[in-house]
Amino acid sequence: MMTDTAIPDTATPVGAPAVRRKLLARLFGGLGRGLSWCVAGLTVLLALAFFGGPVPFGPAEDTVAVVAMLVPWMAGVLMVFAAVAVAAAALAWRSRRRALLTASALAGVLAISMVVVPFAGAAALADEYDASLSFAGQLAGLEAPAPDATATYAVVEGEELKVDVHLPEQVEGALPALVYVHGGGWREGTRDESAAAQEWLAEQGFAVFSIDYRLADVPRWQDSVGDVKCALGWVRSHAADYGVDATKVSIAGDSAGGQLSMMAAYTVGDERFAPSCPTEEAPVASVMTWFAPMDLVGLAKDTKMPAYAEQALTSFIGGSPDAERAAYEASSPINAVAEGLPPTMIVQGAADRLIPVEQGVAMARALEEAGVPVSLLDVPWAHHGFTGQWSGWAAQAMRPAVGGFLDQHAR
Repeated sequence: MMTDTAIPDTATPVGAPAVRRKLLARLFGGLGRGLSWCVAGLTVLLALAFFGGPVPFGPAEDTVAVVAMLVPWMAGVLMVFAAVAVAAAALAWRSRRRALLTASALAGVLAISMVVVPFAGAAALADEYDASLSFAGQLAGLEAPAPDATATYAVVEGEELKVDVHLPEQVEGALPALVYVHGGGWREGTRDESAAAQEWLAEQGFAVFSIDYRLADVPRWQDSVGDVKCALGWVRSHAADYGVDATKVSIAGDSAGGQLSMMAAYTVGDERFAPSCPTEEAPVASVMTWFAPMDLVGLAKDTKMPAYAEQALTSFIGGSPDAERAAYEASSPINAVAEGLPPTMIVQGAADRLIPVEQGVAMARALEEAGVPVSLLDVPWAHHGFTGQWSGWAAQAMRPAVGGFLDQHAR
């Protein structure tokens, strides 16, 4: 027996809006959970690089070290990650997704820790000098200020070597001068890459001269030091042009530039490191280095960035420590320590994985034993190159100590 049955209209199903809402909820829920897992995973990886030890697997060790160096530059991103993780944890709690809840809670704690721990370390250092930190400074970027003047201090092998000059706004009498030598593994880098730091130094009352030098496209372990000495001579001979006291010329540099600064200051009269232009050598008033290598043989052996260190050292020296031992030792500032050297300040990041912090400790001890005034400053949780973020907490924390050293020895 057959009966008539109503066939619903499939074109407009009953409850279609509700079905669409449900589908959209599932879609966005899935995307949200996927984003939460991605944020959690990335945060954990960043934390492993930042808080964890080195990874002894060749190039991977260098990669992890670079990631750790970048974490302090990511404070704003980490705060966003923390907010996402907290929101994801709250939703996971409501939906009883235990795995996502655990991962999100862990990510939130780690993201906050990667912001709070470096800030706390820098704040503790700043407190030693009765200074304070700007929390917003880590999030703010600084525009690179233009120099007050640029000149050519020498032409060597057809290459123009230039100098950027940063001067204080208000001048009272003859100025003390500070020659600044940039880093970059001896193979790269530019004289203007630390312009914010140079402008700050000028604001402290110094005429700052940031210089070029010949980079290591061929071995330059003698040439680069010679260029720095040439620049020192140029500053002294042009002191009157910039209102500088020629008897108060100091030198400073970061990373490879710190090594060159020390070698130029410590080898006055050494024929192996003669100036690359006709000039008279003279002692500097003081020397300051930021995260610089002191022992190149030790750097090749003990660094936690072996691939980068090997490339930089081989380019600069011309071979391995086994093949060019004499050049490595001659280019190591720790081997140039002697009585009568200028007062020296050594600043290093306590978390530096490129330059072993033990090198700064050994250098400070050697200088002290030689009777040279020396100041050693370890900046907590700071990695190699931290002064590149001049508005950051680590750079803020070191400024009072740097200013105090310059006041005492460079004026």
